[in-house]
Amino acid sequence: MNSIDTPSEIKSPEAYQAAMLALNNKTRPPAVLRLLMNAFESYRQARKIGWSRPWNKYGVKTFQSFRLDLNQDTDLITFAKDLAPSDMPEDARTYVEDLLDDAPNSRQQLMGFLFFHEIVDGDQIHEGVTLSFGRKHQKRYRDRLDFVFEAPVQNGQAGSFSKLRIYVDPFQGVKPPLWETECDGAAMTSAPVAFGRLCAVYKEWQSVQGRPWDHWTSVYIDHFGPRRHFVENSHFPVFETVAT
Repeated sequence: MNSIDTPSEIKSPEAYQAAMLALNNKTRPPAVLRLLMNAFESYRQARKIGWSRPWNKYGVKTFQSFRLDLNQDTDLITFAKDLAPSDMPEDARTYVEDLLDDAPNSRQQLMGFLFFHEIVDGDQIHEGVTLSFGRKHQKRYRDRLDFVFEAPVQNGQAGSFSKLRIYVDPFQGVKPPLWETECDGAAMTSAPVAFGRLCAVYKEWQSVQGRPWDHWTSVYIDHFGPRRHFVENSHFPVFETVAT
């Protein structure tokens, strides 16, 4: 695969296409596929291709993902609408309202996932869940809206939900999100209720056919994988089996 500059770095569209072909063929050794997949993901993230965003990756280990059914999961859409802070700028609020609009055409375009994860930042560990919405923007890109709920882990014990990060990120080329903020989640009216619902969903959907989401490439991506830390009294306990 000569068009790739190095096994761990992709710098050109030609190398990106060659990497995609090599990954789809699945003929290389697992160690090489892992290097290639992470280089592939870095290229995508830098250009905001697909669902890739940095806050879903760095220091993050996603150990469970679920696909939303947006005809059924209207309560989660309602939570997202209610979580918008009063100080959200008007352009960000307009985008959120348009993305989550109840009109049939808007609902058909809307996509959604839940990502359950550990986040390590220096000596701090949190466990949490990202309520992630998006829609296609042209063929390769996605508009995004993410709510990242976090609970601290101290001395191996899970604490109460404490922090909510919000990323309002319509695709605008390679730019920072339109707006982002970090809130004291426990002080918000709707955030603790939403977190409680997501904790319940984590348990309920383990055995529901079609809910767990997993792509074969996740085996080779560093930010996907099993939990790295044992957490007593976790909001998201490890289950032995998961429906597919």
